[in-house]
Amino acid sequence: MIQGQSVAVSYLQIYAKTKAVVPVVNGGNGPDGTDDSFSFSYEHFIKGKKYSIVASYAKFNGCTLIYFEEGGWVGRGGTPISGYGFCGGVKVHRFDIGASYNLLKKKRKFYFKPCIFLGLQQSKLTGVSFWDDGEPVNGPDYYELEPMIAEPMNTTQIVPSLGFRTGFIFWKRLDIGLGIQGVYAFKPYQKMYLKYQYKGVIQPMAEYESTGTGLFVTLGVGYRFAKWIK
Repeated sequence: MIQGQSVAVSYLQIYAKTKAVVPVVNGGNGPDGTDDSFSFSYEHFIKGKKYSIVASYAKFNGCTLIYFEEGGWVGRGGTPISGYGFCGGVKVHRFDIGASYNLLKKKRKFYFKPCIFLGLQQSKLTGVSFWDDGEPVNGPDYYELEPMIAEPMNTTQIVPSLGFRTGFIFWKRLDIGLGIQGVYAFKPYQKMYLKYQYKGVIQPMAEYESTGTGLFVTLGVGYRFAKWIK
């Protein structure tokens, strides 16, 4: 018998990887493609059990980034530019459903729950195009042959993830929690391309893509509509 429910709203921080399909020559490293947003979750507790059923929804911008060799690209003001990216082409919606298991005693105010999820992830075009009047890739080592372009896409895919949720219960109702999901996504929802030369030599066109693979971190507040489940 299902007994007890909890709803929560969380601040969401995304650390999503950009995959280099055809990397820039001597491309550097930088932060993951990030965005922040909010997520909403619902949890159903099972009477007499330590596991629960969890469903959540999140919406965020899809980000794609390209990083260059340090000092290889200097902007108009003489400031080195390490990377270039685009975060406005697609809005990503993800609906997750899964199960969690509390490793600690149910009556404790602190909990730690490993989780497994299966999600439906959809990317939808926003109608925003990649800017073509931004800072040009213009030396000293990298020179664009054409302005950098982005290709956002409408996609639908099933996304598996693993993670954990931990937090404290105050006054038997208020849930302050932290969650981390490691997400694996396999269908790109946005690509970036750059035709360029490096130190005077024309290179293969660089291609980077975003799939949503990465870490999704939530910090939230929930409310339980039941007392401790016995």
